[in-house]
Amino acid sequence: MRKTILFSAAIICTVFVLVFSIAIWSLAVTKWLHFRNPVPGDFHSVDGRRMHIYCTGSGSPTILIEAGLGSDWLGWQGVQPQLARSTRVCTYDRSGLGWSEPRGGPRDAETIVRELHTLLNKAGVQRPLVLIGHSAGALYAREYAREFPAEISGVVLVDAASPKQFDELPSFRASYEADKRDAMPDLRREELRVWSGWERVTGHCRARVPKDVRFMAGQYNAQQCRPEYLGGDIGEMMDVETAAKEASRLKTFGKIPLLVLTKDTALRKAGMKPEAIAGLEVWEREQEELKSLSPLSWRVVARGSGHAIYHDRPDVVVKEVSRLIIYLRGGPTPQFGSTTSQ
Repeated sequence: MRKTILFSAAIICTVFVLVFSIAIWSLAVTKWLHFRNPVPGDFHSVDGRRMHIYCTGSGSPTILIEAGLGSDWLGWQGVQPQLARSTRVCTYDRSGLGWSEPRGGPRDAETIVRELHTLLNKAGVQRPLVLIGHSAGALYAREYAREFPAEISGVVLVDAASPKQFDELPSFRASYEADKRDAMPDLRREELRVWSGWERVTGHCRARVPKDVRFMAGQYNAQQCRPEYLGGDIGEMMDVETAAKEASRLKTFGKIPLLVLTKDTALRKAGMKPEAIAGLEVWEREQEELKSLSPLSWRVVARGSGHAIYHDRPDVVVKEVSRLIIYLRGGPTPQFGSTTSQ
């Protein structure tokens, strides 16, 4: 009996030591990857938390890119170097994303804009700004323009979220409420897998890197399986409807020029269910309605592109944003009021 107890205890201790060793090894690999891939840009303290911003190029106006929900600076590194050839371009990480430290409290548009404004001031980013907002990032761009209109010279909305989509897109609200219910249980399971090192042992800490930014694969992998950043995007997801309501208070950009870039909704209709097709038709209408936010607006549909236009058609993003910059510098006037495809 005693031998059985001792044997069982030995097995338990061995398993514990093994699990503990794997967890320590996984943390060490995380630190090593970060060391091997230094993060470009600068860090500044905003309300006691470190935030990351990366600016390249020179010239005015400054382009400031607001990534989509749960996304960070990395996704735009296929576009930023090209735009930086002609003007100053900044990407940054909202709190809990990329390399900006997580923080508690609300993650609505007002909070995010306040943090961004403080970060830009501390980093010495020159105004005026051309704000680029992708997906939910467009909500934050709209709120920034509402609060600081004097700092904005142009706006680009890239397959932008609309404040109306919660009630207009078929099944969107039901899906959103389900995501909110599942968020915390999913996080607890992810925490267990990451903290134990299981994710790294099973090869799930290697990032899927989009084709246009594969040269940044080291940076992508360095951001995977970091225990301290787990759940950093949940706050934004929980508060995105509040952010949409806040953004809806902006009824017009006034005389600020507006470029609307939209995915190719015709691309995915083949074989789709009627409800999904109806959703694409609503999305198309909402994108067209965004033009009403400025009399100086035009819209371009990026043929062959999905939601991540900056990955699928970076050429269109660079071409049309460059057209906006040239216009702001006194160049040719875009075809305001038009909707075209490229």
